[in-house]
Amino acid sequence: MKIKTPLFIVFEGIDGAGKSTQANLLFSFCRAISPAVLLQEPTNSQYGKLLRKMLKGEIPGTRDELLDLFIKDRAYDVEHNITPSLSKGYVVIVDRYFYSTAAYQAGDGIKPSDIVRMNIERGFPVPDRVYFIDIEPAIALERIHRRSGDNKEIFETLQTLETIRKNYLSIADSTFAVIQGSLGVEDMFQEVLKDFEKHFVTG
Repeated sequence: MKIKTPLFIVFEGIDGAGKSTQANLLFSFCRAISPAVLLQEPTNSQYGKLLRKMLKGEIPGTRDELLDLFIKDRAYDVEHNITPSLSKGYVVIVDRYFYSTAAYQAGDGIKPSDIVRMNIERGFPVPDRVYFIDIEPAIALERIHRRSGDNKEIFETLQTLETIRKNYLSIADSTFAVIQGSLGVEDMFQEVLKDFEKHFVTG
């Protein structure tokens, strides 16, 4: 069994979809076969740390400020993590990428597709596959509440998550594989793995 490398995989979904769990499961599968790295955005760069504080509501941030920080943080991620790992022939798995920025930061006249284009024009690499864990926002919120109680981020409301889900679906293209987030963790991973092996595994 061999993975076609270098390979760039992204996991996306609204908060509570279960994408981080699936990213970890695929990373564990890949690293048993091939050199692999698991990354997450926002990163731990100075921009990423500031973003996390804004997302938690610890400090104020406008939509434009958030968008600018996401771009700067992604530039750091691409330069220091993603591109070097791909150049070494690794499987690179990223938990959230510019599709998250597009889905979450769109509004006030900025369409999700505008933000995707903005990122591509910056030269950020396009993934080989995006696993979009699609889930009803009401179910996602129940999961968030069980996990975090009242300690929610600024986007974790039903109406906001419904809008974000629609934004995601509006930018889904041929690189997207839509995985039903209402499935159990293992069943979900089997769906991811079936698609992954079909497209990227030989032998």
